[in-house]
Amino acid sequence: MSRQAPIGHRIRGRRKDIGLTQNALAKAAGISPSYLNLIEHNRRAIGGALLLRLAGVLEIQPHALSGSEESRLLADLGEAATDPVFRETPLAQRDFPAMIAAAPGMISAFLTLYRAYRSGLEEINNLSERLSHDPFLAEASHSILTRITSIRTVAEIFDDYDDLPAEQRARFNATLVRESQRLAESATEIFNFLERGDAGRPAASPAEEVDDLLYDNANHFPTLEERAENMRTAIDPTGGLFLTDLIKHLERRHSIKVDRLPPEDLSVTGFDWNRETATLRFSRAMPITSARFQAARMICRLEGEDAVNDVLNRANLGTDAARLRAGDALMSYFAAAMLFPYDDFRAEAQTLRHDIELLQQRFAASWEQICHRLTTLRRPGNEGIPFHFMRTDIAGNISKRFSASGLQLPRYSGACPRWVVHEAYLTPERVIPQFVRLPDDSEYLFIARAVRTGRGGYRVPQSVHSVMIGCDTAFARDIVYADGLPLDTPQAAVPVGIGCRQCPRADCLQRAYAASDTTNP
Repeated sequence: MSRQAPIGHRIRGRRKDIGLTQNALAKAAGISPSYLNLIEHNRRAIGGALLLRLAGVLEIQPHALSGSEESRLLADLGEAATDPVFRETPLAQRDFPAMIAAAPGMISAFLTLYRAYRSGLEEINNLSERLSHDPFLAEASHSILTRITSIRTVAEIFDDYDDLPAEQRARFNATLVRESQRLAESATEIFNFLERGDAGRPAASPAEEVDDLLYDNANHFPTLEERAENMRTAIDPTGGLFLTDLIKHLERRHSIKVDRLPPEDLSVTGFDWNRETATLRFSRAMPITSARFQAARMICRLEGEDAVNDVLNRANLGTDAARLRAGDALMSYFAAAMLFPYDDFRAEAQTLRHDIELLQQRFAASWEQICHRLTTLRRPGNEGIPFHFMRTDIAGNISKRFSASGLQLPRYSGACPRWVVHEAYLTPERVIPQFVRLPDDSEYLFIARAVRTGRGGYRVPQSVHSVMIGCDTAFARDIVYADGLPLDTPQAAVPVGIGCRQCPRADCLQRAYAASDTTNP
């Protein structure tokens, strides 16, 4: 399926809203009316200077014409269409761009409904799992079945023997009443137990709502960037902003005491903030890069919470849990913007050809922090490379995801087992590049590394994640990790998909599920 996002409806709708004819808009943007007509009917893609000119004439933000929302709808719709629930009524993926262009609101509503279905299905599975393994539920379920069996036995006796003596009938009646009461009590206990759990979950999970917030803003928040730059200059005009600089600022301006304690004195997070005593405590086992980042987050919370709240107030977040999660993500974004200033970071990344390990040394940061920051370089007119980013745990669960590269990242299922994000676990801490080709012949560069994070000694469990970043091979010459890869030989690319159900590759030996009928256009 084509990766071109159908954004023509946005241009056409906005043009009509401000009273411009096709001729007037084409003239202002420096293109012919016929070419604009092709754009408005999704037969030509736009980008670069033309996108900026059109956005300027239409008086909208450039990211509104980036197609990110439409691309996300295409990706989510494509993934939903492979669900077995549509086996009897398959959806043709070739029709998706036209459907989104004609009725984007309807497609969004459909996906909201599908999320609700997925959420309900997952809740049923969770309840089934609890019924099977929770000791209380297992016992209560057995009790209910026992009461039902007893009641049925008494009912069958009454049905089979009409001439029971009055004494026996009274005894059986008493048994029936007693077992009915016990059945009601057991059922009530189960319902009360389940109500104490997570019932009635929203259609979209907090994680999905935060994903949407990042995508809607192209993972770039100008107000946070500007505030972070001003705060950085005020804290350390020389530009170093080391951990000692951050600690001194917390002590001088906010009278916060910063302590380093043995890891056994703190939780597994490795840090603790006590508002009452104005004390910030770090584990001595916490890496300097993590301690520095947490100190920066604390400063952003104390001095820039209003800027984060302003973004949250304008966001479409449906639950308190989503707002809390989004606030946490934005505070991390804020801290990264302060530690890794936009212009310096982008310039250094270009100079070093996006060598993440050298960028780690230059900015005293972790692998994941650098990868995160690279995905946020989306300032209009001064963009970095459009990267995608994904983090998984060793079980394959996706905990972070964002894509500006055009690559669809799975939302409802696991990623293709051939992606290097999985292979990275075989050689922890080693950087592994990969040249891949998708079924639509699009080609990407993937770079992955498995990293360990720990907050204590031998007895404290370590977290292991694989962090992958990548881009379209059109940008490969600017990436040091592409050196030596046979990018000019398409046959050398690793044939991959997005996920098994979406992938039409019948010859894949690592397929976990049969391909959906909708994968064939």
